[in-house]
Amino acid sequence: MKNPILKTLVITMASALIGMSTQAQANTLLDAVIDTTPAGYVSASADRPGDFGSFWQDSVNGAKAIMKDGNSIWIVPTYTNHPTWAWDKRHEENGYPFGMGLGRQVIDSRGNERTFFVTSFVDSNYRMEPMVGYQWLARWPISNTGFHVGAGYLAGLTMRGDYMWLPCPLPLPVAKVGTDTVSFYGTYIPFTHVFFFYSTITIDDQKRRDLPLPASSPWNSAENMIYGGWGYTYMDNGEEYSPTTVKNDQSWHVGMRHYSGRHWATDVSYRRSTHGVRSGANFERKNYRFETWAIQLQYNIDVLDHLRLYAGGGVGYSQMKNQNRKDDSVHPVLSLGTTYAVTKNLFVNAEMFTSFARFKGTVEGRDDSYLFTAMPTDFTVSVGWAF
Repeated sequence: MKNPILKTLVITMASALIGMSTQAQANTLLDAVIDTTPAGYVSASADRPGDFGSFWQDSVNGAKAIMKDGNSIWIVPTYTNHPTWAWDKRHEENGYPFGMGLGRQVIDSRGNERTFFVTSFVDSNYRMEPMVGYQWLARWPISNTGFHVGAGYLAGLTMRGDYMWLPCPLPLPVAKVGTDTVSFYGTYIPFTHVFFFYSTITIDDQKRRDLPLPASSPWNSAENMIYGGWGYTYMDNGEEYSPTTVKNDQSWHVGMRHYSGRHWATDVSYRRSTHGVRSGANFERKNYRFETWAIQLQYNIDVLDHLRLYAGGGVGYSQMKNQNRKDDSVHPVLSLGTTYAVTKNLFVNAEMFTSFARFKGTVEGRDDSYLFTAMPTDFTVSVGWAF
């Protein structure tokens, strides 16, 4: 092109077109990202994609709408995998994130999942790890099987003991497989190089959860329950050199629960189990008694008139002792369970109860600097009388 003015004009127009295209792509990408947030839910439900108005106000309105329109979900932390390529001594880390969680989930007009959640579980270092956040996934059905797969992200906030309990943001990828009722999720956490898996049960309670209890519900007349039963206690103290120091064994428990309205309950319980602990120079096993008194606040979800799921948390006081030594601990406790009303007075309860007791100088052969980081988790079945 010999004319320099024309050449300059062509270059300028081409640059402008490229810039406009790049800006358009950036705007399109930004709109797509915003559409996956709570702000996008109110835009999508109002049939005005791309018209987001005030992002903050739409985010507030979207969060309120998800909590109002969504169904309740029961979250079960399931498994933590420590891959060999990142963990030379993976057997020293906890792989069982016993805990509990609750959420509210809505399926939008495009078939995508939007979920708010709160959960707490046992982390890799045998400490409690709370987490709260928002999750979005696109879903694709698997033929006509009723199953689907999904992929998306989780934006959460967590606190860990090995990070001085400072709030840490968690932007994580998430994949899933499941149905509209039961789902299995997995995520990779790059900061700690672990794969974390969790499960959910979705309860279709959006239309009835704020209504009074039906007359047919046994909880309509029974506000209190006394109960007792047996269980199996999984005990892991997290010792690096010997994860099998403590023997799992049977347990028993008694308690009382008071229901306040449709969803909330206060639970007081006492639990006891005896475990063989190997310690000392000869690695000799001696029996230690574990006792825990706990008080919890529980949230109940009505599955049927006679069946409830619940998740709870609170504080516990524990003692660990044998003939010569004794120590105590004040610590958090978590529970996840279900209650079935056989009659209006006879209830059956199944529960997973996890405590985070910590004992010093209790085990023989250890000085006071030795911390016995017990993580007793009770899997129990009990019978209750409601009145």
